[in-house]
Amino acid sequence: MKPVNELMKQQMTRKDFLRLFAAALLSVFGISNFIQYLLTHSSQQHRSGPVSSTSQNRHGFGSSKFGS
Repeated sequence: MKPVNELMKQQMTRKDFLRLFAAALLSVFGISNFIQYLLTHSSQQHRSGPVSSTSQNRHGFGSSKFGS
């Protein structure tokens, strides 16, 4: 809490404040999204198992996960 108190007492310009605020937002949302990414991909891997080599190889429209 001491660094936060020192930061609150410090004089800063609007530009400095916006930089600090943006860094705080990025760190909060970035860390939580990274943890969520790890949790969803680890749970998918355990549910579906490894991808089998006998799956169909499709090419063209609709072959990606966004197009099907």
